[in-house]
Parts: sequence; C-alpha cells; structure tokens
Amino acid sequence: MERIFVLCNGDRLTCTEKAAIFRFSAPRKVLSTGANGGGIRSDLTAAFNYSDCGTAGICQPMEGKNLREHQRAVAERLGLDPDHTTGLDTAANLDNMVVITKCWGDIQITAAVSGGADVNALCAGDQAFLTESGSAPCPIPLGTINIFLITDRTLSPGAMAELLLTATEAKTAVLRDLMQGSSVSQELATGTGTDGMVIICAADTEGTLLNAGKHFKFGELAARAVREAVAEALFRQTGCCARTQRSVFRRLERFGITENTLSAQCQTQLPGLDIDWSRIFKKIDHDAFLVGAVALYVHLADQCRTGMLTGAEADDWANHLLMQLQRHYQCSMPIPPRADLMEKLSQFFCTLVLTHLQGQQRLYPELSSV
Repeated sequence: MERIFVLCNGDRLTCTEKAAIFRFSAPRKVLSTGANGGGIRSDLTAAFNYSDCGTAGICQPMEGKNLREHQRAVAERLGLDPDHTTGLDTAANLDNMVVITKCWGDIQITAAVSGGADVNALCAGDQAFLTESGSAPCPIPLGTINIFLITDRTLSPGAMAELLLTATEAKTAVLRDLMQGSSVSQELATGTGTDGMVIICAADTEGTLLNAGKHFKFGELAARAVREAVAEALFRQTGCCARTQRSVFRRLERFGITENTLSAQCQTQLPGLDIDWSRIFKKIDHDAFLVGAVALYVHLADQCRTGMLTGAEADDWANHLLMQLQRHYQCSMPIPPRADLMEKLSQFFCTLVLTHLQGQQRLYPELSSV
C-alpha cells in the first residue's frame, strides 16, 4: 500500500511497506543519527526510513561491511543520491508508520514514527554486548523506534540538538507509561537498542527559533506529536498498548517470572500430572485483582532497587500484599523471611496454582489431566 503525505513544510512523504521517503521541496537543515548523512547537514535532498525485513518478516543481510555502506546501497536502490541523503533502518512494517502534526499559532511540527519495542527494549546503562569493528558488520537485534520531526521553521543548531533531547524524553515517557521492561535487565526501558532520529527544518527563514525545550510552545508541540505517534506506532506494529500491558506476565517478564519458569517450579512440587499449563496461566494473567496487586508489588521492587525504599520497608509492604493475596484467593503459604521479593512472589504463584490443582483433584479424582 502506498500512502502519500504533504508535510507541514511542503515536503512530500511517500510511504510503503518497505520504505518511507522524505523528498525535500526546498533547501533544508537536517540533524540525523543516520550512519550515512548523519550529523548536521545543509546539503541533503532527501531522507528515508527503510525496512530491512522481507514480506515474510525475515530480515535481510546487511549490504556492505558496515551500516554506512548498507544505507548508501539502500539510497541507491530507492533512487536517491547517497551523497545527499540520510536514512534510518528498521524491522518494522512501514505500513504501520504514523504521521502526526501539531499546530499552535504560526508554529507547526510533524512527527513521523515507526516502532516496535517488544524484543529489543533497553534501559540506558544496561549491559551491552556489542563492540564496533570497522571490517565486520554488527549483528543488531530487531526492534527500533525511528522518529522523524519536520517543521517549516528554521532552528538554530542548539535548538535542533535540544529538540532531539525533548523528543527522546517524549519517547521514553511513552515506554514508562506502558511499563515496558528492558529485555536484558530488571529496569524499565528508556528506548530500544537501535533507535534513530532525523530532524528536518527550513534552511534560512526569518524568525529562527533558539529554543525547543519543555518550557517553550514549540517543544510542547513536538513532545505531544512524538508521544501520540510513538504510542500509535507501537500499537500498530506489535499491539502494545495499555490494555495489552494490563497483564501479570508482561509486568513480571523483566524479573524472570514467566509461564515457563512457573510451570517448571510447580512440576517439581506436584509431579506426575498431565496439565495444560497455558490454560491455567491464561486465567492468572488477566485476573483483575491479581494484575492490580502485581502492579503494586513490582513498584515496591523498583523502589527498593533504586534506593527509594529500604529493603526492610519494601519487605514489610511486600509481605502485607502477599497476605492480602492469600486471603483473597484462599490459599496459604509460609512467607520465607530471607527470600528476595521476587522469590516470594514466585512461590505465591506456585502455591496459588497448586491449591487450585489439588482442589480439582479432590472434586474430580477421575480426571487424569487438568
């Protein structure tokens, strides 16, 4: 499907499943994180967002020995001059790219965003596993949020850099609101490992803007456009939204508590049953009382990890929540005094499941499976 947008500065965006191409209608100043054409440039004629995945959702090998050579090859394939083009790469289907424009008075700014954060979400400062070599391509994981910001106003170099900062904070705010966890740590994600951004503004017009921060209307509009576009792009690409995040196991995944770990733990305590674990955990996953309690419990763990609560304070409230859960679900377990918060919660889930299974065995002894 081909979609065509005339942007707020008169530039033309052509978007298909594989590529989103921004063709400039006049001289532009561009700030790009792209490997090719990156930095601040005033000689570019186009920008692109390119999906490296084929129609079957399988990513194709990188062309060339590094990302810069790959992006130059992509530019040529798209009919663009690689010496005067910058671009970003993604695994997202660009039919899912979102374009949002915000206006106030004579100020207008457009955010065009593609994104997915389900497998490559990271928190800044997470342990990294890649080092760059000039002679070999780096195997970059899938999952990217790419943001393009377009305005008809001229921005000073400092304002362009400040806009990148404002837009990054807006993206992070969306991930925070969705409680998206890092894929490699217990932290909440601040982005993905491969996020990129391109800012496109007028080259030379009267009334150059010097500020793009949160105190200024231009910064507010940019942040609002980015937040709406990032949220919608994540939903279109992976279904990530407040409703899908209202889940026990999505909240606990970053702590290593999953259906697989719980089923393995339960089987060691109640061996010999042929059990459909997925059916049991599906009921648990969206139980309203349990989702609310887990949300509170996880917040205790986050507060304890960052030093906002002492270990003893978090432990007291965790024990209180566990007692409430046992009372609500009519199950009982000894609370280990020296176990960490997640060990206690994992043990509660096992107790809950095993109490349910043992109750069914008493009621229906003739059944060999659950």
